[in-house]
Amino acid sequence: MIKIGYIISLKEGVVNLKIVHVLDLYDQPNNGVATATKMNVEHLQNLGHEVRILSTGEPATEKVVVDEFSLPLFQHLVDAQGFSFAKPDDSKYFEAFNGADIIHFHLPTPFCIKGEKIARQMGITTISSFHLQPQNITYSIGLGKNEKINDRLYNDFYKYFYNRFNYIHVPSQMIAEQLIARDYKAEIRVISNGVSHIFRPIQVEKNKHFEDKFLILMVGRLSGEKRQDLLVEAVKQSKYKDKIQIVFAGQGPEQKKLEELSKTLPNAPVFKFFPQNDLVKLMNQADLYVHASDAEIEGISCLEAMACGLVPVISDSKLSATKSFSLTEKSLFASGDASSLAERIEYWIDNPAKKASYSKKYAKKADKMRAETTVQDLVKLYQDAIKKQKRDGYPRVDVSYAQNTTQLQRKREKYVEPKSPGKIWSFLTRQARKIFSFVAYVILFVLYGVKVEGRENIALLDNEGGISIMNHIHNMDSSMAAIALSPEKVTFVSSPANLQLPVIGKILKLLRVIPIPYSTSSAKDFVRIIQNELKNNRIVHFFPEGMLLKNFQGLRDFKDGAFYFATKEKKAILPMAIRQVKSRKGKQRWLTGNPRYFIFIGKPLYPNNDLSQKIAIEDLKARSYNSVNSLLNKEIEVPNRLLFLTWQGLAPL
Repeated sequence: MIKIGYIISLKEGVVNLKIVHVLDLYDQPNNGVATATKMNVEHLQNLGHEVRILSTGEPATEKVVVDEFSLPLFQHLVDAQGFSFAKPDDSKYFEAFNGADIIHFHLPTPFCIKGEKIARQMGITTISSFHLQPQNITYSIGLGKNEKINDRLYNDFYKYFYNRFNYIHVPSQMIAEQLIARDYKAEIRVISNGVSHIFRPIQVEKNKHFEDKFLILMVGRLSGEKRQDLLVEAVKQSKYKDKIQIVFAGQGPEQKKLEELSKTLPNAPVFKFFPQNDLVKLMNQADLYVHASDAEIEGISCLEAMACGLVPVISDSKLSATKSFSLTEKSLFASGDASSLAERIEYWIDNPAKKASYSKKYAKKADKMRAETTVQDLVKLYQDAIKKQKRDGYPRVDVSYAQNTTQLQRKREKYVEPKSPGKIWSFLTRQARKIFSFVAYVILFVLYGVKVEGRENIALLDNEGGISIMNHIHNMDSSMAAIALSPEKVTFVSSPANLQLPVIGKILKLLRVIPIPYSTSSAKDFVRIIQNELKNNRIVHFFPEGMLLKNFQGLRDFKDGAFYFATKEKKAILPMAIRQVKSRKGKQRWLTGNPRYFIFIGKPLYPNNDLSQKIAIEDLKARSYNSVNSLLNKEIEVPNRLLFLTWQGLAPL
C-alpha cells in the first residue's frame, strides 16, 4: 500500500513521488498511448518513483485492474480500432489512488472523467495528457475532414474533462497550438513521449525475401487518418515500383481495403504486427521510412525509425506534428498527394550517398529525444502541479455555492417566526413529511430491502439534536439515512455538484441540503448555517468519509468536520452504519435484483469537555470511528422466509 507523502531518496536528496497512471487500455502493444505510458512508467520506476497503473487487462504488480465496458451499437467500431473502454468502479479508484501524490489521466473517456472526480474528492493533485486528436475518431466514421465536428469534439473534450486541470501535458507543439487556439485554460506543457533506448542502429542481415528490394517501412495502426493508401498509390506511380517492397507494420480496420488497393502492385505489401525487438531489426533492414498521416499528435514510430538510422519521408499536413522531425525539404511531401510522395521516394532511391549522410543526422536528432531525458521533464511537471495544487487548489468547475445557499435560506424563511396561518401550514407540512417519509420508506424497501435497527437510540438525544454520521456507499444512502432518522428534523451536508444531478439532486434538495463550500468566503456561511441548525436542535447529517464509494466494503478514514462542530457546539454524535447484505442463499431483492441494505443506529457519543478542543475532536472522531466500525461488523441474520413491511423495518411472517 502506498503511503501518503513524499519519500526523500538517499541519493542526492531527490524527492520520490507516488504516481498513478489512469488509462482505459494498457496491455495493447499496438496502441500508442499504452506504449508511451509503459515506457514512461519504466523510466519513472528507474528514477525511484513508485508507480501504479489503473486500467483494464491482465493483473500485474502495482496494477489495479478494472473490467472492460461495452459500448452498445458501436462496440464493433471500438473493436476495429483495437481499443477497449474501461468500466468506472469507485472501489477500484480508491484502491489505486489511496496515498498517491499525483494522478495522471491520459484520455477524455468516461473512465478518466469519473476518476478525476474521485481524485478531486480525495484531494489528490491531478494532471492530464492530450493524446487523442478528434481526427482519430472522425476518420473512423468517414468524417475526418469535417472541421465542424472536429471542433465540436475539441470543445466537448474541454467541457467535460480538460477544464478540470491546472496542467495539460501534450507531446508536440502542434497540438499545443491547437488547444491554445481553442482557448483551453490550463497551462499546456510540451513534453515529447520520447524514444526508447532499444531503438538504435545495429548490424542485421537483410531478410532473404527483401535482398534485392528497396524496402519501405510504415509503422502504425491501419486506419483512415494514417493514410497508408497514399504509399500504395505512390508506389504504383513510381518508376521503381518493380523494385519497391512495402511493409505495413501494424493492424487495423483498413487492412482489407489496403490489400484490395495493392493487388496491382508487382510486390504485394506485407501486413504484420511486429513485437518491439523484431521491429528494431526490421527498421535496421529497411531503406526508407514513410509517415503519411493527415493527423498525428507526435509520431513516435517515425522517431523510432529515425533512431535506427532510417531517413523519413513525412506528410506536411498542418495537423501532423511529425513534420517537425524533418531535416530537409526532401523529407517532406505535400499532404494527401501521392505524386509528391512518389517524387520524394524516387529522390532518395536516386541519391544513396545523401541518404547515407542523412541517416546519421536523423539518428543523432532522435538520440536527443530519448525517453530517459524526456521523463525528467515529466517529473518536473508533476512537481510543479503538486506545488500549484497546494497553492491554488483545483480549477473551479463546480456549481455556485452562493446560489445554493441562497435558495436554502429562502426555503428556511418559511419556518422562521410563523404567524397564526404559519402554524397551520407548519402542521400540514409536518404531516406531509411523515406521509412522504412512509412512502419513501416503502419505495426504498421495494428497491433495496432497507431495514433499520436501533431507532430507539435516536430518543437518547433528548430532542436536543446532534450530528449523525454514516459511511457513504450508495447514491441513495442520504435518502436511506433520512428515512432511518424520520420523523426527526434532519439537515444534510453534500457536495454542490450533487445538487445538480438529474434525479438525486432533486431528492437532496427535498432533504434540506447544505452544500460544502469551496472558498473561504462561502466557508464562513457554511459554518454559520451548521451552527444555527445545531442551536435549533436539529440533526445535521455528515458523511465523514467524504466521497462516495459505491458498495465499498469496510470503513475509510474520517475527516474532522463533523467532530469539530459536535465539540464546538457540545452536541452528540449519533453513529450509523449502512451495510450491503445478501441472504444466506445469496438472493437479492426479488423485484429489482438489488442487494439488501441494513442501517444500524448506535448510541450517542458526547465530546469530552475536559479536553482541549483539538484533542477532544480527535478523541470523539476515534470513538465514533470505532462505533461505526463495530456496527458494520455486527452479526446479522437475514431471513429467507417471506417478509412483510413495518415502519420499523422487515419482519418475518
